[in-house]
Amino acid sequence: MENSQEVMKALLEAFEKSDWQEMSVTIGQDSLHVSRRPFLDGQGPAAPVAAPGSTAPPPPATQPPPEAAAPTQPAAPAPAPAPEPAAGTGSAAELPPGHVVESPSVGLFWRAPSPGAPPFVEVGQEVAEGDTLAIVEVMKLMNHVVAPVAGTVAAIVPGNGDSVEYGSPLVVIDTGG
Repeated sequence: MENSQEVMKALLEAFEKSDWQEMSVTIGQDSLHVSRRPFLDGQGPAAPVAAPGSTAPPPPATQPPPEAAAPTQPAAPAPAPAPEPAAGTGSAAELPPGHVVESPSVGLFWRAPSPGAPPFVEVGQEVAEGDTLAIVEVMKLMNHVVAPVAGTVAAIVPGNGDSVEYGSPLVVIDTGG
């Protein structure tokens, strides 16, 4: 039987390729819960989100308290801030040429083995095949991202601690050829 980390990784990949909104799995003492629902307050998932192609029921009507004065003009929603570029050294749209190392799963991108430790690699550094480039953390499981080829690190796309998706570019290695 496969170890639980391999099973969890396979389940995460299945979740990414599915249209599921949430998944909870427990294998032995390991538990996994993933959700596509946004966290609005950092405390828990927001109200359920309708799956694509389905129609969501209208929200329940609520009446303001009688002592609340009705505004004379409806308040306009605040404009959403423009998306900011990734905090790393580049974005997916403007990657330098080279071998793109992609994220093995969803999770958090870590450039160093622990807080305060030096990063595994820096832009311009030579790496050998098999060298550790970064870590992608999923549910406290640390997945080491290793260089599949030798070369020079041309770009590190996400910033330290950024959320990454399965298959998103992490590091670009210039193989010189």
